[in-house]
Amino acid sequence: MGWIKVLDSARTLHESGVMEVNAGGKTIALVNVNGKICALDGICPHEGGPLAKGSIENGYLVCPWHGWEFDPLTGKDRYNPARGVSSFPVEVRGDEVYVEI
Repeated sequence: MGWIKVLDSARTLHESGVMEVNAGGKTIALVNVNGKICALDGICPHEGGPLAKGSIENGYLVCPWHGWEFDPLTGKDRYNPARGVSSFPVEVRGDEVYVEI
């Protein structure tokens, strides 16, 4: 599909912030961890929880429904790296944020 602009200003996603965006019909959890913006599949594989409604705790994106934790950089589950969610490349161009789907 290619690069899709998901945010007009990277400044709207504050440090340790999480927000839901749409990229090509896909729900994405956009996360700012230590100043780096990351993009993960926005649906938790456990029971379909909305990851963008979660929070960053100890550097991990925590699902609001049942507490599953994902590495924002890789999408891997904190306790079982064999599972997780897809991660997507992110580019900040000027101040705009793009995700590659």
